[in-house]
Amino acid sequence: MISKAESEAVVTEYEAGLLRISLDRPANGNAVTPGLIADLMGAVAEAEDPDVRAVLIAGSGANFCAGADLKHFAGKLDRVADELQEMATGFHAMLERLYRLPKPVVAAVQGTAIGAGFGLALAADLVVAGRSARFSTGYARLGLSADAGVSWFLTQALGPRQAGALLMTARFLGAGEAHSLGLIDEVVEDEALPAAAETAARAFAAGPGGAYAAIKALTRAARGNDLPAQLALEEAHVVRLARDPAVAAAMAAMLKPRS
Repeated sequence: MISKAESEAVVTEYEAGLLRISLDRPANGNAVTPGLIADLMGAVAEAEDPDVRAVLIAGSGANFCAGADLKHFAGKLDRVADELQEMATGFHAMLERLYRLPKPVVAAVQGTAIGAGFGLALAADLVVAGRSARFSTGYARLGLSADAGVSWFLTQALGPRQAGALLMTARFLGAGEAHSLGLIDEVVEDEALPAAAETAARAFAAGPGGAYAAIKALTRAARGNDLPAQLALEEAHVVRLARDPAVAAAMAAMLKPRS
């Protein structure tokens, strides 16, 4: 596959099984525009390549993603709903494809992640944030509700009451509070963020891809399955994976006497 591709608002770079996706509108806080959405869709399409074993999503500059770029609506305030529907439709199609990827996705969050930026981070399997990072739904400050999967991800993680409170107040969560709520997975010093996220993504790229794909399938199915259905799915996946000779080799290595 192509080792590096550049577009209007997103840069992708592939190396040794890892695809890095960087939002690249730093002067605008990597805010979302139709162009950025289209470029993200192209980047997710690259991530579907079998050579890609893990994905790292980051933002250029001081912020991860400041949500929708309000400058896009300048001169279009008489058709805000139409513009917003077009953007939401495109972003949601991209987010569904990203969420369905059968490989680990790591998000490295610095600065602010607001609205669609918050949703993009929540769609990852592992979120590493700098200590000064801040998260907000943002929508209610404009008289809006939610998009970018934010209402779904928050409700899954927190339940309807806490999710609704975050959406209605649109308050900012610091990295520490987001971590304590289980919305992000690791908080590191700001200067350590790039290396920490890269290390996590590289470990996934070098890890058991089949197991990761099955784990993602299992945890997503568990939201709708009862216990018998989930047990049957677990059995099917674990038996299928056990047919890989690498599993027996790993067991043999663990069974060797330690000196």
